[in-house]
Amino acid sequence: MNQPLVIDNFFQDFNRVLLHAQTSEYYDWVGFDGVTYKRVSLGRVPTLADELLRRLGNIEILGAGYRLNYNDELPNTLIHTDVGWGTHAAVVYLNAPNSGTAFWKHKELDIGSLDNPTVELVEKLSLDWDDESKWEQQAFVSGTTNRAVIYNSAWFHSRFPFHAAGASEQDGRLVVVAFFNFR
Repeated sequence: MNQPLVIDNFFQDFNRVLLHAQTSEYYDWVGFDGVTYKRVSLGRVPTLADELLRRLGNIEILGAGYRLNYNDELPNTLIHTDVGWGTHAAVVYLNAPNSGTAFWKHKELDIGSLDNPTVELVEKLSLDWDDESKWEQQAFVSGTTNRAVIYNSAWFHSRFPFHAAGASEQDGRLVVVAFFNFR
């Protein structure tokens, strides 16, 4: 996969998933990387596994849940990769008005992914994650309701715009996030 895979009308029973997301319990979660992620709800997302398996074939889901962001909240890092969370990631937009996912290339290093991480490379990039001027946007997938974007976890990406919007489960940036490996 050289470009993000975009699938519209991802959930056949979208309203069931949306209601489940809007009534789930959200909490701040400390990830395996030691970073605290605000307003997540980990666990079962109705029909997610079935839809991913039906559309992608034989995969192993490593983790999934909902992520909810409000108002002018910024992400933990503006631009990042999901290396270490599986080979691929999926984001399904449940409610992401004026939002989406951007994919980036590091200008100086001329790379769009972290395929072969070394300590030196990660240290260099860690200085640039939050400096948009160091990056060039390569692609953008609009956060259309019930649209999935599936991409290689090593790709540099971000939500975009960086600031979220809304103040509740009904109007905040609400997405499903899943990490998986192809078998």
